[in-house]
This record gives sequence, C-alpha cells and structure tokens, in this order.
Amino acid sequence: MATDRNPLKMPAKNNVHSLGKSYWLYGHHAVKMAANNPSRKLERLLASPSALQNLGPLPKTCPPPQTIQSADLSKLLAPGAVHQGVAAKVHALKPVSFDQFFSKLGDNNRYPVVALDQVTDPRNVGAILRSTAAFRGSAIIMQQRHAPEESGIMAKAASGALDLIPIVRVPNLSRTLRKLASLGYWVVGLDHDGPEPLHSSPLDKPVALVLGGEGRGLRRLTRQSCDVLSKIEIQTDIGSLNVSISAAIALYELDRRG
Repeated sequence: MATDRNPLKMPAKNNVHSLGKSYWLYGHHAVKMAANNPSRKLERLLASPSALQNLGPLPKTCPPPQTIQSADLSKLLAPGAVHQGVAAKVHALKPVSFDQFFSKLGDNNRYPVVALDQVTDPRNVGAILRSTAAFRGSAIIMQQRHAPEESGIMAKAASGALDLIPIVRVPNLSRTLRKLASLGYWVVGLDHDGPEPLHSSPLDKPVALVLGGEGRGLRRLTRQSCDVLSKIEIQTDIGSLNVSISAAIALYELDRRG
C-alpha cells in the first residue's frame, strides 16, 4: 500500500556510486526490473499515482511505495532526469568476478560476451547493456578502473538491462581476453580499420566481442590480444559509429548468425 510520508525530506543526490552505496534509479523499465531482481536491494520506492498503477504488482520484498507528484520527483533527482514518474533508491549490485561468472556459466557459453576497453560514458555502457540483453549476450566485461560505476544514468539508458546482464569487473583487460581465448572464445575486436567485415568473419566458436572507448578506440595491447579485428562496413565517409551503435549492430549480426 502506498504511503504519503514526505519523500522530499530525503537527500537529493543521483551521482555515480561505488559498491555498498545507494543511488537513485529512475524510469519505468529500470525500476520495474530492479524491483523484480532478487539480488537488488531497494531502500525506497517513489511513484506518482499513474506511474504506480503502470508498474503493476510488485514483489513482497519491495518497500511500500510512497506517492509523489512528478514535479516533486523532478526536484528530488538530478536535473534533466527523465523519470516517468517513478524512482527507487537502490543499493549497487554486488560485483561479479571473472572466475565467479565463468565457473557458473560452464559449457553454456554459446552466447557472446562483450568486453569494453575503457568505455567511460555511462549512457554508452547502459545502451550496450540494453543491446546485449536484446540480442542474447551473456555478460559485459569492464575494467575496474577507467570505466563508469553503476548509476541512475546508466540504469536509465539500459532500460532494465542493468538488472538482467551481469557486469564482470576485471583489473587487466588484455590478460582477460587471453583467458577468454583459453576458454574457447574467439576474441573479435571491432575496429573501423579491421581487414574484413564482421558479417564475413568465420565465427565457429563462442565470441567475445571487444569494443574500444569513445574517441581512441581499441588500445594497442587490446588489439594485440584479439584473435581477429573486424569492421562494420559503412556506406558513407562519416568516420566511425558511436560505440553503443556499433555494439548493437555487431550483436545483431552475431545473433542472426546463431
């Protein structure tokens, strides 16, 4: 049952947070998926009357929702947050180590993993999470440094996928790519100067798709740790695509090829 305790007495922060901290997550899909994730702890749930109705039934583990007007919720969150009338204060998910994820995955590795080489924009990471979920990817691998922490901005861009796709944090990406190769993955670096298009690359093993950071692309050691460099063919001379768009196209192609 909704309560009417004044939610505006809470601190109005929505920054990037480290493990163990709480932050504001907002938007219908992001809140819905977080509420239904048994690994996610919610502290507070705020919703306008119409947004609460749209959320539908919530697990019993959720805190009682508090009603709030959308205008008041806008004051509580960071400027420009597109919240759709609903927000939850949540704990960041516990990090997943490489060994934890791949020991649990076992032989069920037919779907690709996505490795990000210093992709720093949380909106890009969120969009890549969304595409990974849409095209049956199994995880995203990011560095412990030079990568964004979990945040409301990332969660909103992921549209719920933050609570579906594990994020594996690693200290050294090049070493991790070599470990993936030893596990039977074909490590494919996406690079606009790649010698052959992705759609013609031989992919007879599980794929680890590697994407470079905004601006600089794949770093030298990352490129050297890939089995092959592939490209997305672009029909006009516009340089390169945004990393999240490249990820979506590549993941679609991998899913299409099965």
